[in-house]
Amino acid sequence: MSQNNEINKLINFIENHQDFNIIISNSCFYNNHLGAVLTDIILQAGLNYRTVVLPRVLRVYNEFYSANNLDGLLGTINEIGLNNFLNWQNEIKLNRFQFVLDYLVDNSIQTTNELHKHLTIDMNLKSFLSIQGIGNKTLDYFFKLMNVETITVDRHIINFLRQANINYYNYHSAKKIVEYAADILDISRRDIDYSIWNYMSNNSIQRKLEFEF
Repeated sequence: MSQNNEINKLINFIENHQDFNIIISNSCFYNNHLGAVLTDIILQAGLNYRTVVLPRVLRVYNEFYSANNLDGLLGTINEIGLNNFLNWQNEIKLNRFQFVLDYLVDNSIQTTNELHKHLTIDMNLKSFLSIQGIGNKTLDYFFKLMNVETITVDRHIINFLRQANINYYNYHSAKKIVEYAADILDISRRDIDYSIWNYMSNNSIQRKLEFEF
């Protein structure tokens, strides 16, 4: 398998797909609020974003202003409990959130900007990825919230690549194919990521409605 061939296949698929449109992504307005960002990156995996994740992110952002840095976040959680803070009961995600908090405490990271700067160092990036439940997808998703030009390879990206009959080896291979296709098409990586997410999630809703009807 030649990566260049797969990139060209994806470019042709995008250019000739009448129903697929590039949508400009917005900058994340809450990316300076540590509590909201951590809520987003921890809850987003495997859940419906529009109906489950986003309402909780916005609730944290709007109702817990002091949780915009680590000290305020810890104070809020100590006062009301992590499950009440997230409005969530599943222990897996609660534990994952706590693991990230512990990492921030151990590394004296107070803000999202400090975490972003911290993760630009390879050694720190590897250390962050060693946190239980934190993988490349979560890392790239955090970078995307911080307005970094990157792709988050989620189920929507994977299904889009399958529609285009794109072959890839692993997460990084799929990511590079989409990123390089975006670069050649002169499209922002964040924009193509959002456009694919929007297209695939809307199609999923439409298929569900058709099935239920």
